[in-house]
Amino acid sequence: MEQYDGTEAFIEVLNAHGVEKIFFNPGGEQGPLLATISKFRILGKKAPQLVLCLDESVALTAGHGHYVISGRPQVVLVHSELGTLQLGGALHNAEWGRVPVIVFAGAQAAGQRVDWMGEHFDQGRSVRNCVKWDHTIGPDENLSGMFCKKPSKSLFTEPCGPVYLAYPRDSITKKIDKISIPQAALVPAPVAGPVDAKTLNSVADTLIAAKNPLIVAGYTGRYPESVAKLVELAETLSAPVLTGPVYMNFPTNHPLCAGIDQILGSRKPNPYLPDADVILVLDYDVSYAAAPGMPSAKANIIQFDIDPLTSGRLLWGRGANTFIKADSRQLIPALTETVRRKMTPEKRAEFKSRFSKFENIHKKQHEDWHAMARSKAKQKADFP
Repeated sequence: MEQYDGTEAFIEVLNAHGVEKIFFNPGGEQGPLLATISKFRILGKKAPQLVLCLDESVALTAGHGHYVISGRPQVVLVHSELGTLQLGGALHNAEWGRVPVIVFAGAQAAGQRVDWMGEHFDQGRSVRNCVKWDHTIGPDENLSGMFCKKPSKSLFTEPCGPVYLAYPRDSITKKIDKISIPQAALVPAPVAGPVDAKTLNSVADTLIAAKNPLIVAGYTGRYPESVAKLVELAETLSAPVLTGPVYMNFPTNHPLCAGIDQILGSRKPNPYLPDADVILVLDYDVSYAAAPGMPSAKANIIQFDIDPLTSGRLLWGRGANTFIKADSRQLIPALTETVRRKMTPEKRAEFKSRFSKFENIHKKQHEDWHAMARSKAKQKADFP
């Protein structure tokens, strides 16, 4: 069978998984991989673009931002354990931002004593609490083969998140058999089945009966097609939507936009939370630091999430009356249809009146902002 260099196989794997860029801070063990990528590009062959970063935390932050824009998996290269530790808080951001990024770090091969001061018994230990999976390539494994098996599946299995793979230098330079690498799916398939009709009917009845329903969305906008679906649900219920600060879940210029939750530095409580009697929470992680303003103790909070109890993280089962596992891509349109089917003419009239109220509030708010802006501009113009 035809063979080729392990670095060539690895680049083909990255191409098959839609990786467009590699963000890195250089280290010696990266040399063969970087050289092969440069060779590919000189020869006109497809290869990810190399993006040199001055620090590992910058590299991971750049990968985080690229995922938010592109929706594609990200790759970050760091130098051994030292570079791994330099990822710092950027790794927490990737974890809580549900960013499918694989961190590749150099590692010392088993049995070698090239740099005993830099050799560590368990290199992945320092990141294990922040990644979905970590592994160090063994003597009988190769980087491209291992990536196809576990990390690629972990990356795009909801809830998404970072994975960590350490590789000894010799694992990417040895010859391996050339195989055909199929194109990978770039969008995770739903891992939760459809919500049963009984649950949908119960939630729809609760929302229809609510006097002041509120929708809170955290990560729904990670799939852009969900934005329009959420707008449709909000308009059907005439329910305001409090959107999170990470993704664009709901257009801020819509009359039903209730603002952005947990804006850093904001001390003004959100006016919609205390009055809400039913709160529908979609793809939302509760912050460890409470933002100003809290829901009423009597509020009925219903949470839908792909991982509603955030498995594996202690002290998380709090904050909602009902936790239901669901993929919001399926749930939102199904819930909208259920609500529409159950609404009476009287409820439609009630919701229409409620929408007009929010429309007037939204209009006045924008008029006040424009007046404030004009006033500030005039003060600046009058200042000698």
